[in-house]
Amino acid sequence: MMGNRRQDQGQLLDLLIKSNSLNDLLGILSDICENLDLAYLNPRIKHFRYFQFTFFGLMVKAKSLLEMALFRTEFLRKTLPEFIGIHADLSLLQKRMQKAYAAINGNRMREGKEDIMACAQAYQDIFEGIERITSSRIIRGKPSG
Repeated sequence: MMGNRRQDQGQLLDLLIKSNSLNDLLGILSDICENLDLAYLNPRIKHFRYFQFTFFGLMVKAKSLLEMALFRTEFLRKTLPEFIGIHADLSLLQKRMQKAYAAINGNRMREGKEDIMACAQAYQDIFEGIERITSSRIIRGKPSG
């Protein structure tokens, strides 16, 4: 029982770290999208490929962090029922992120930019839920059962 509690707390801490990183990264991507002048996204401009490569790389990292958070909540929802809703919300967000990823990859930057900002906004609520649950479980040390 004690090892299970310790394992749950380790998973909670891992989820909190990944979720915080994803929140920061989505915030950066959203800020870029909000301040991005689409006139600069002309493929004939000298630095367009560098920007596209960098932005695409940030999107891939966000996608990876989201997959890791989903993987972690897959296990946590079995022992901590509070994570059932979080897992469902992350699954929905993953679909929305995939749409944004496909738009960016297909050079539909205007569409992708709107999708990214919507994903970042939606993730704020999910992240607050993750913070609330993990802080009550880790900091206060409530048992997992």
